[in-house]
Amino acid sequence: MSEGEGLTVGSDGECACKVGTGARKYDIERLDERLLDRRADGASLRELEGVVNRAILRAALRTTDRDLVGDVASVYERLTDDDASAGQRTEIREWLARAGIDPAELTADFVSYQTVRTHLRDCLDVATDRRKSLSVTDAAGTIEWARSRSEGIVGRTLERLDRSGDFDAGSVEVGTVVRVTCTECGKSYPVGTFLDRGGCRCESGGEGG
Repeated sequence: MSEGEGLTVGSDGECACKVGTGARKYDIERLDERLLDRRADGASLRELEGVVNRAILRAALRTTDRDLVGDVASVYERLTDDDASAGQRTEIREWLARAGIDPAELTADFVSYQTVRTHLRDCLDVATDRRKSLSVTDAAGTIEWARSRSEGIVGRTLERLDRSGDFDAGSVEVGTVVRVTCTECGKSYPVGTFLDRGGCRCESGGEGG
């Protein structure tokens, strides 16, 4: 597969690697959140490769009103599985072409697990070494990515609203503060403090910030 790797963050702050450009091309929502959730649950890079590619396939299939020949998973297998016969591959590619989907372009947009690794590491700041559990450092990186992305979404939404002519947003800066509240003792902490202290640790009598 063509990886299309290189610069991973564009001038507008959006991810410019193959995973990011594919998500925008096919209008796939919350793809990064799904990848992060699955990674946190222990999914391998190979499994995440399938998550991305099936999302791309699913989005492409939404553009046609033809009845699907099997579910998304079975179509993906016939396109990519080494165990699929040449006849199965030809049949599904011909069906896609009749449905108005260029099979060559579609499969060229699929990613490999190496591309997913690069996306996680360089775009989402998530460690990709194999591990048994999520580390505090990895968690902090994921949370910071989510916070920064939230700020970007809010900022771009306000800019669009300002351009609509019905709202004067003026010159603004968007800031997001993430706090964690312990439901047992009621103490609240900035998320960075919560991570640094190893949780609330109510029994130690610590004070929230």
